[in-house]
Amino acid sequence: MAFSAVNLSVIKHYFVDLRERRGTQVVTSLIFPLIGLILTVWLWTSLSGLTLLIGLCWLATGFLWLLGVTRGFRRPTPVLDLEYE
Repeated sequence: MAFSAVNLSVIKHYFVDLRERRGTQVVTSLIFPLIGLILTVWLWTSLSGLTLLIGLCWLATGFLWLLGVTRGFRRPTPVLDLEYE
């Protein structure tokens, strides 16, 4: 589920928001993420019902956590800062 969300996020951020639509940008910001999304959805079809249910519950838990941390998206999402001083 997370890989699907990452692929959708890449499309939204680069292809939709930043409008990267020239030459190879279309490949890297739309085509490759679409291929990744299609492959992960294909993998979902081979999962058992219980496995899919657990994955959906895990996704819902993460979404509810994000809603709580951002106070219903009224605050910015947390950012991971990997720079060391």
